[in-house]
Amino acid sequence: MWQAAGDSNFLLVGSELLLLETLVKPIQAGDNELEQIFRQLLLTSAEVQLYPISLPVLEQAIRLRASLNLKSPDAIHAATALSLGCTLFLTNDKVFNRITNLPVTILHQALSE
Repeated sequence: MWQAAGDSNFLLVGSELLLLETLVKPIQAGDNELEQIFRQLLLTSAEVQLYPISLPVLEQAIRLRASLNLKSPDAIHAATALSLGCTLFLTNDKVFNRITNLPVTILHQALSE
């Protein structure tokens, strides 16, 4: 996936919420190397673009959370992907299958096929 993105076949996008979700554990563990790897990957990599949690994204996340009983972070990630018109939503969390208009691929299932 990273190789294909690096070859400019596609862009990896996500919510700025990814920073919160990826940096907490390395910081708690005092793992400065892993923290810097995640920061470089998410903030300076040409293959990755993070988008802010805007009011329209929050409005869509509210509706997803209310109608599908999603956790707030999951609803924000899904709303971000939907607002950007993503053609693939790669995850290991089957909860995203509840969102019928989101093109979800479960990573561990795809790798086992």
